[in-house]
Amino acid sequence: KTMPDSESLATFEHYLATVKKSSANTISSYLRDVRQLGSYLSSHTDEELDTATEDELEGYVSWLRAAGKSAATVSRCIASLKCFYAYLVTLGRMEENPASALVPEKTTHMLLFFLTSKEVELLLEQPECVDMKGYRDRAMLELLYATGIRVSELISLNVGDVNVAAGIIRCTSKGKERFIPL
Repeated sequence: KTMPDSESLATFEHYLATVKKSSANTISSYLRDVRQLGSYLSSHTDEELDTATEDELEGYVSWLRAAGKSAATVSRCIASLKCFYAYLVTLGRMEENPASALVPEKTTHMLLFFLTSKEVELLLEQPECVDMKGYRDRAMLELLYATGIRVSELISLNVGDVNVAAGIIRCTSKGKERFIPL
């Protein structure tokens, strides 16, 4: 009844991409979390991914915390494991989700901080405009500062998304499109 870990991961990746339509970052994070659990299981237990029990998963989460992982990292890992094991249950590879009882820690929200106008000036002056890379980096920083777009939106911009004459940029993120004044 058990499936090799590599096969479980390959089918899970396909599920995340095609059924859940997860972003590339989510897929990468979830797969990394599940692979790390697999490494932990092989070095600390006799279990495989699809034979792990609630006790092994709780041990893994405790091990992560003892290794100094942040509450946010541990919480994301728990979400990854819950999703992975829910998937194995739907496949019929497991009868119940051993991760369902895992409880993420309360994460503390980082306080926002603001840059002074002098700090912003220093930041914008960092790229040296001596070559195309310097001009690109400076334009990226100025665009981030001027519009407040997300970094993920910035790096996915194409030339056709910028309409200088109309003074707008078209950003696409999480399947939604936004038009932002430039």
